[in-house]
Amino acid sequence: MEYRTLGKTGLKVSVVGIGGWPLGGLVGGAVGDPRNPEVAEGWTGAVDEESIRMIHKADELGVNLIDTAEVYGDGHSESIIGLALKGRRDRWVVSTKVRGFYTHEVDQDQTRKRIIEACEGGLRRLRTDYIDLFLLHSCPHKETLPVAMETMALLRRQGKIRASGISYSAVRHVKGVRSLMGYGEVAAMVISYNLLSRNDDGLRLARKENIGTMIASPLASGILSGRWFNDLSTLDRMDWRYSGLISPRGRAALKKLAELRFLTESGERTMAQAALRFIIDIDGVTSVIPGALRDFEIEEDVGAAGVPPLSAKERVRAMEITDQVRSSFFLIALDERRRLASLRS
Repeated sequence: MEYRTLGKTGLKVSVVGIGGWPLGGLVGGAVGDPRNPEVAEGWTGAVDEESIRMIHKADELGVNLIDTAEVYGDGHSESIIGLALKGRRDRWVVSTKVRGFYTHEVDQDQTRKRIIEACEGGLRRLRTDYIDLFLLHSCPHKETLPVAMETMALLRRQGKIRASGISYSAVRHVKGVRSLMGYGEVAAMVISYNLLSRNDDGLRLARKENIGTMIASPLASGILSGRWFNDLSTLDRMDWRYSGLISPRGRAALKKLAELRFLTESGERTMAQAALRFIIDIDGVTSVIPGALRDFEIEEDVGAAGVPPLSAKERVRAMEITDQVRSSFFLIALDERRRLASLRS
């Protein structure tokens, strides 16, 4: 396993980590949001005992970074991680996040309270007395940003968190990150990046400002693993990805993506490893954090650290293929958000 320094935190993390969203399982909608009734969504196939075994296998393989959030399974992901890391906590770098603030009003006290509640809840569920990385999963009202960052600084002084940062999707542009940096520490970012969605602006900022990066959705929620390129029969109908991929638009896009299998022709990489390796070798990337639920998944993911890098020609061709269907997957995601919104209304 290769280890890299996570920006200015000084923490050494494995180049392949674990994304903890799937560990939360299939739950009701935007958990904790009082504006929305519960709507079944999330990840199918999560079995707690298998999730714990997967984390233990990752430990054996040298993985030491895991990212979660209180919203993943309404805290269930954090709880499973807490159980899995019992007796192993000192070997791991744990990242979690504070979920939405649910108000468009300027409320200094509520912003401060929401962050502290999230931290205390995370500490309890993770069964630890400190959180290595504590991130904003969404941003409060712009006029409460100063108090939000002041509260993060308070938690660092209290020793409850070691470093703070942001999930890039919360701000969606470099200007938003820089705005946060004007009020306090942004030592690490979770950035969604994959062959189908390349957020180069975020990585450029990270390089310039020495911000550690954890790359979420490096397999585009499993789409780039290749398992559904030609056959969707193994995808659970309750899975949030099903309705989009089963559509004519989704099937056509998957057929095009099947051309990416040229990356596996040498027999030295699987499709998932090729997609992960594409990201690992980009300047500004500290670690990739694909989701995993079972031993064989984390073993394959970890293997990406040791497969041959993609050649320049392979990288260009892979981007040419994915560029032809990127808009399709954007529209699929948009359709899914609209579907869920209609169910909640």
